Amino acid sequence: MHQPDKPDLRIRAYREAKGYTQEYMAEMLSICQSTYANLESGKTTLSITRLLHIADILETDFTNLLEFRRHPLSQNHLKGSHGNHGAMDMHQETKGVYDQLIQEMRSEIAFLRSLIRTS
Repeated sequence: MHQPDKPDLRIRAYREAKGYTQEYMAEMLSICQSTYANLESGKTTLSITRLLHIADILETDFTNLLEFRRHPLSQNHLKGSHGNHGAMDMHQETKGVYDQLIQEMRSEIAFLRSLIRTS
């Protein structure tokens, strides 16, 4: 079975369209510019929480910052008897992003509940 490709980040294009510098984005995220540059280039793993924060700063939906590459075979499947195999791959990739976001939010809720209980 084909493993989904890692999405390309489109953060730079959105940042430049807004006229924002890497320094500005780094300051907004409370990180140094070199760390931001590594996030933007994909050299450093980007958490869902950080991706959502970047999307908020850029005033766009986080899905606009991701571009999923199609596996070469997906195009052939689209033409063949499998119909919408490529669309199903995209759906699975999007579902994975949302599942990770939900899990992170559940962890944050559990943490906040523990703080309330100890107060």
